Amino acid sequence: MPWPSKTQAVYLLCTLLVLSILSGCVNLSDRWDMQAYTVSRGDTLYSIAWRYEKDFRELAEWNDIQPPYSIYPGQRLVMQPANKDGTTTQEDRPQILLDSTTGESIAEAPARAQQTTGRPDQPSGTPRQVVVKKNDTLYSISRTQGLTHHQLARWNHLRSPYVLKPGQVLRLSPPSTSAPATLSQSRTPVVNTQAISPANIKPVKIIPVKPAAPAENLPTRVSKWYWPVSGRVVKTFKSNDTSRKGIRISGKKGQTVKAAAAGSVVYSGNGLINYGNLVIIKHSHSFLSAYAYNSQLLVKEGESVKPGQAIARIGGPASNSPQLHFEIRRNGKPVNPLHYLPKS
Repeated sequence: MPWPSKTQAVYLLCTLLVLSILSGCVNLSDRWDMQAYTVSRGDTLYSIAWRYEKDFRELAEWNDIQPPYSIYPGQRLVMQPANKDGTTTQEDRPQILLDSTTGESIAEAPARAQQTTGRPDQPSGTPRQVVVKKNDTLYSISRTQGLTHHQLARWNHLRSPYVLKPGQVLRLSPPSTSAPATLSQSRTPVVNTQAISPANIKPVKIIPVKPAAPAENLPTRVSKWYWPVSGRVVKTFKSNDTSRKGIRISGKKGQTVKAAAAGSVVYSGNGLINYGNLVIIKHSHSFLSAYAYNSQLLVKEGESVKPGQAIARIGGPASNSPQLHFEIRRNGKPVNPLHYLPKS
């Protein structure tokens, strides 16, 4: 077999380069979805909320996740609230799944079948149902049915972590607001009218119910902030620039990074793109802070930290000199750290 010419070799290399770039783009688009996210190993609810600039409390509410907000790899999270009946509008659906054979949306297939056969997808008074099989999960069932796991969980009164059992029947539509008459009649209790008389009726003492206390007694604001490192600010915050959601502070390689306020470590790892080794600290219901591009992390998730406590060692992006990327977010949204840190 003759060797390819120089022109053919160059063409082949260019073709391989273009294919690798396109495959990289496909992978990136698969990983980033503005309306839904699949949990990866090392993720926390706080890191996901940070990535999407959402309030972690709203994210937990939308996905029926209760404190301490445990999640697991493969779990599908919706990134927007559902309607009151648990449904989402067509433009807000978190995922559009295509049938590998027909190429059409799985969510649209039942509607097309209804138009073809003339039979309604959901007969009157008989909600669609599915029987759980071995190895089925709420997420696999929701994908095959063209629904979200959030919808199935709400319609079937399921709570995280959504454990299913083979043979369990799940409804695939919202429950009816009113039960059929035959059902209500069959459940009508038999009352012994002879036992009820004015002489037997005793006055009922009404006791006022004390409002429940909040689950967490956290402050709504941070009383005092401290600089995480001493150094010169080399990049400032800019609200309309996605690359400037915080500030950059120059320093020395291995310099100690300190907690800017008291709080609890809710993320410590390197799973967020463009943040390197990252620490996120929760200070109150509203405030979180982040410390990125570290060469070493000194704290773990769940640890409580005090103001000024060492949490990391300064590193920096590969192309720059040692520096710390520092952010403060209020209710999930980036704010200017210089408005909170003391004047230097």
